[in-house]
Amino acid sequence: MASLSRFGLEGKVVAVTGAGRGIGRLIATEAFESGAKLAVGSRTVGELETLQAEIVEAGGECFYNSVDVSDVASIRVFIQSIVEHYGRIDVLVNNAGYNKLAKIVDYDEEEYDRIVDANLKNVFFCSQAAAKQMIAQGGGGAIVNLSSQAGVVGAPERGPYSGAKAGVNNLTRTMAAEWAEFGIRVNVVAPTVTRSPMAEKAMRDSPSFASSVKEKNLLRRDLAEPGEVSAPVIFLASEAASMITGHTLVVDGGWTIT
Repeated sequence: MASLSRFGLEGKVVAVTGAGRGIGRLIATEAFESGAKLAVGSRTVGELETLQAEIVEAGGECFYNSVDVSDVASIRVFIQSIVEHYGRIDVLVNNAGYNKLAKIVDYDEEEYDRIVDANLKNVFFCSQAAAKQMIAQGGGGAIVNLSSQAGVVGAPERGPYSGAKAGVNNLTRTMAAEWAEFGIRVNVVAPTVTRSPMAEKAMRDSPSFASSVKEKNLLRRDLAEPGEVSAPVIFLASEAASMITGHTLVVDGGWTIT
């Protein structure tokens, strides 16, 4: 019988981007509860400070540094700062992202670039920097990329986002294939629309989007809860998923099967 300890992250250095709020903050908190040493990043340092204080008060370790995931130089500084602090990095969770709803004919180049940089470019360069360190230190590692069901099926009013998230899914497969020889597993969690200020605003702003969310979730839930997304992330980061790589785990209440 497999030990439940395989589902933990004891002693692992786990880095989470976009960790200041929402799903990212919950992923970081649950990684700590699973035994990890945390390294968290976001553009909003004040949120990271409060997260660090909570983790330290609970008896854990939490290092933070600001990072703009659309800026490659900032990404490299973030990963290097983690290595300087802990000496290694074992798990990277690429959680940071951005979206704005619009019809494809209404996006301009600036907004398109902002969305693609924040959702695809960031995953490429964050993963690249982390993988280089994992290869150098040896012992393998795990990368979990946050994608979206919008990267699996068509997603009206989310054209650039949908394309970028589909790119994340296939990029993950390629990373998994290239880095398997080093023991680095790379997987995706692709959630449905999950409760957050951004999601709730999108549903208010677009009645058609809100209607599709309510109709297409086969479990008849308006929104997924953040904990229903963070738990699969922790699983894929753990040794319990040691034979899983290159996989897109869709967490969508059955939306995409129809």
